[in-house]
Amino acid sequence: MKRELLSKAIGDIDESFVAEAYRPVESAAGSPERIVHMKKKRIISFALAAVLLLALGAAAYAVNQAVGTPQAAERVALQEIEVWKQMGLLNPEVRFEGSASKIVELQEEQGSESYWYGRLFKHHYDVRWYLGPVDQFWGDQTPPPELVRRDYGCNLSIDTLSGKITAATIDARSDPNAEPVWEDALREPVDPENPKAGAVEIRPLYFYDNFEDIFPADMTVDRFCTLLAEYWGFSGYRLAETVDGTYFDGPREPVDPDSPLKDMIVNPLDNYYLTVFFEGDQPGAPMYIQLHEFPGYVTLMVGTGHAVG
Repeated sequence: MKRELLSKAIGDIDESFVAEAYRPVESAAGSPERIVHMKKKRIISFALAAVLLLALGAAAYAVNQAVGTPQAAERVALQEIEVWKQMGLLNPEVRFEGSASKIVELQEEQGSESYWYGRLFKHHYDVRWYLGPVDQFWGDQTPPPELVRRDYGCNLSIDTLSGKITAATIDARSDPNAEPVWEDALREPVDPENPKAGAVEIRPLYFYDNFEDIFPADMTVDRFCTLLAEYWGFSGYRLAETVDGTYFDGPREPVDPDSPLKDMIVNPLDNYYLTVFFEGDQPGAPMYIQLHEFPGYVTLMVGTGHAVG
């Protein structure tokens, strides 16, 4: 820090006053003692306090500006995932190998009242590790070598001011040797120019429910929401139903907070999601929790970074 800036911050205190405070003087008995008057001691205390405040301010500024580049966003994203794992939001096995596949900077944006409930999306980076080729879709074809195959993928929104994850989509590849919970088929049209000609089945698609690869198998709705509130610094939460009609799937029975989180999903094509209002969040703007089963992998969606909001 520049000398003149520090001097200005502590009130332009003349160095002679500081030197005077420690000058040896003659006592009444004639022996030199270091006598510091209370006024001068207060000056020194003030100066030291000012320096400390400046140091703390500089440290806070450094933290708030730590996510100013894509490289910093990638580093902070990995650090915050470790925080989620330590808190118990994610399983310890969750990891994103190699460098991020893509990092996108998004400026502050105000959501619409009709769709985003007016949520203010602050300046952030989207940091993405792609899951890579899913065997069921490629079949006998060989994926391009640039498509990195990972056991886990994600899309993390990293707030540039707080460094926290504000939204997360986390994918976990399924074990192809596991028992599928549902089966469908990949089809292609007989005649792309004539939709009425029908479609032919190419190969089967298998769906799995390995959500315990992402979060603990005994995770409940209440514990998950409570941990999210703690991470974001909110004082509590309340559950709401799917009232916005984005997915047009109609009303649902109230969710039991003590029910297992993985039981949210009804079937692989169900678009049910939890609408959660956190106390201390932006007024009237909900967060969402959603689970999806896809052919060959499962997905957990948290926050605002998906199709609902």
